[in-house]
Amino acid sequence: MSSSTDVRPVPAAGRPTPPPSRRRRGRGGRRQGSDRAPFRRFHLIIYLLLGAVAFSTAGAFAWVFNVSMKTNTEFIGTRPWTVAEGWRWENYTDAWSAANVGSFFGNSVIVSISATALGVVLAAFAAYPLARIPFRGSGLVLSVFLLGLMVPWMVTFIPLYVTMQDLGLLDSRLGLALVYATYNLPFNVFVLVGFMRTLPGELEEAAAVDGAGPVRTFLRIILPLMGPGLASVSIISFLQNWNEFFYALVLIHSPERMTLPLGLFQLGQAADYGTNWVTLFAGMMITVVPVLLVFALLQNQVTKGLTAGALKG
Repeated sequence: MSSSTDVRPVPAAGRPTPPPSRRRRGRGGRRQGSDRAPFRRFHLIIYLLLGAVAFSTAGAFAWVFNVSMKTNTEFIGTRPWTVAEGWRWENYTDAWSAANVGSFFGNSVIVSISATALGVVLAAFAAYPLARIPFRGSGLVLSVFLLGLMVPWMVTFIPLYVTMQDLGLLDSRLGLALVYATYNLPFNVFVLVGFMRTLPGELEEAAAVDGAGPVRTFLRIILPLMGPGLASVSIISFLQNWNEFFYALVLIHSPERMTLPLGLFQLGQAADYGTNWVTLFAGMMITVVPVLLVFALLQNQVTKGLTAGALKG
């Protein structure tokens, strides 16, 4: 018998011979590639859908801006989809002064900023004991706050309207700001509780050793560390307050106290401006641009604040 038939390859020291299934590189490689193909196609479909949404949104924004630069004759005539013949910035001037959009803008700024500040401050003081100070019934209290996210506004609207009427807060910017702050409170508490729970518990222990009480610990140690969380709830609350329409429609009656969404709605219904479409579209641009700028500049803070609690180990 030939000795060559009995010789087998000897594996190198420390390198055992791989099992037979691993030697089939070609077949195994093809199987791995075939497993990844559906995954890649799924991602491609998701990217195409997101790209289509982004393109349609940008196209709608560009069309509104294009109409705001036209004349009524251009828009109402046979060329509503064509590019404006010139840059008519006087449409924005007319919308700001003649159409009273400047007053609506000021009311929106006052109501949105005051409601956002009040809602965030109350939520921070409510979230601190729920997240950092253990006490009996803390879970129940947090559940009561979260119920505010589940109750439809239609259920509470009539009692709210009667309460506002009894307090004399109808048709007032103060009453509208209080309503906005109240309805933002459950979401703000939910986000801030999750964010505070990510902070190490040794912070309170070190503060207690130094003789600091709960209030001082919160104001001097915890609050400075809550930047991303406070920024996220502040931006989201501001955007919701800025774009809110229904409560302003029902609770505000005087034109001098109307916010931008309600003012633009009345502008479209008014007899003097019902057919002045370019002025209405200019007002829409004045409404949208501040929101886009705020979100574009601070979107990273929103992401950090919302994901901090979710990444808690």
